[in-house]
Amino acid sequence: MARWQELETAVVKLLNSCNLKYIRIRNYRCFKCGQVQNAEARGFPDFHVPILGLYIECKTGSGRLKQAQKGWFLDIQANRHNYYILLQDNVDSLLQFLEEAGYIKT
Repeated sequence: MARWQELETAVVKLLNSCNLKYIRIRNYRCFKCGQVQNAEARGFPDFHVPILGLYIECKTGSGRLKQAQKGWFLDIQANRHNYYILLQDNVDSLLQFLEEAGYIKT
């Protein structure tokens, strides 16, 4: 399993363990360039948790937000009722968010 798949799987497990419903945008690996692509909704974050107003973008290695993703980030950031988490190689910031929201007890 590729690192990006492992990261997305970890997010799914974490959200499921909190009984949170989410929308997941499917990704695929481009056979020409080898990069992970999003074919269903260009620029939309990988996950959306509507009940929390939470959007989650997963990146591995040196992955950066593409221009369309930056647009989503700025739009979400402008709305005070929504949250955007950029996960880079691990789910630590999502775990912290869910702890602060009371979904995970430590």
